Amino acid sequence: MECLTSPELTLGEWGQGLKERLGGQRFPFGATFEITERCNLGCVHCFINQPPHSKQGLDQELSLSEISRILDQMADAGVINLLLTGGEILLREDFKEIYLHAKKLGMLVMLFTNGTLLTAEMADFLAEWPPYFLEISLYGATRETYENITRVPGSFDRCMQAIQLSLDRKLKLGLKTIVLTVNQHELSAMQKFAEDLDIPFRYDAMLWPRIDGSHKPWKYQLSPEEILELDKKDENRYGKQKELYSIIGNNYKRSENVFSCGAGFSGFHVDALGKMSVCMMVRKPAYDLRHGNVEEGWHFLGEVRAKKRELDTPCQTCDAGMLCIQCPGWSQMVHGDLETPVDFICKVGHLRKDYINSLIEKK
Repeated sequence: MECLTSPELTLGEWGQGLKERLGGQRFPFGATFEITERCNLGCVHCFINQPPHSKQGLDQELSLSEISRILDQMADAGVINLLLTGGEILLREDFKEIYLHAKKLGMLVMLFTNGTLLTAEMADFLAEWPPYFLEISLYGATRETYENITRVPGSFDRCMQAIQLSLDRKLKLGLKTIVLTVNQHELSAMQKFAEDLDIPFRYDAMLWPRIDGSHKPWKYQLSPEEILELDKKDENRYGKQKELYSIIGNNYKRSENVFSCGAGFSGFHVDALGKMSVCMMVRKPAYDLRHGNVEEGWHFLGEVRAKKRELDTPCQTCDAGMLCIQCPGWSQMVHGDLETPVDFICKVGHLRKDYINSLIEKK
């Protein structure tokens, strides 16, 4: 029976109410936690994956007891939303213990997986202890394209099986893909597949360098012009860009602070070795949770977050800023600092601005 005196709040409404009570103060609402760098697939574009039985990966990654201690400290600090990612999270034999520990601490846990290791038994476990959201990566609409990317025979069928297992158990499921030169021809088919299943689908077309510094993934990067064409075909994405630009347009200016997003302000990242940083892309400077705690780490990240700009870059006066994803993460991944703009990202931003301006001028 519905209680007439206790109206239900959505998660968004509840979160907004909490933020208002904090009065704009820093607070660690969310965290991403890479529990392994190892993966059972060998995706051509991946920025992090190590082989599944990598001795270095196994020797260096956090133990169950270390992860449990860090999760306890996250909960004490106030973390509500937790993303468990990798590598492939289901490669860890202690995944269930890690996941249950976070769930029992009251966190809303999201899982990123390629799905190929999701068995019926694991799906039953997740049905008993449902994640807030389960997101499976889909690299193609056909076996040939998918396995051309993953480089593992049989992986497409196992991914399809994982999707069906999740649907059968009514898990809150979504799909995502990374658009590459070798799968862009199947993007619309992947979108249609998700639409027919009535589940969310998202994509990204920007490839990071590998965290070891290699630029090999860029072999599969779409051109800025191809990315703009994707924008034009995606009514939802293009609509949001146009709305933002119509509100702020050329008046957008970068902050005097290096960071102007939520990195280190409303969340943080922890890698498989226990290094705590402001976000997944900005991995330095980092605080070592193996020899410290989350509370001290959050204070450390506050100092990182307060860093002021030191370089004179075009970003400070660029009139495409509202449509540009240039950030300290991109600068660090490509140039090794937090401010130098990435030419590729700049070009995409300017193409978006020019296209939207051309539409405005036609009116």
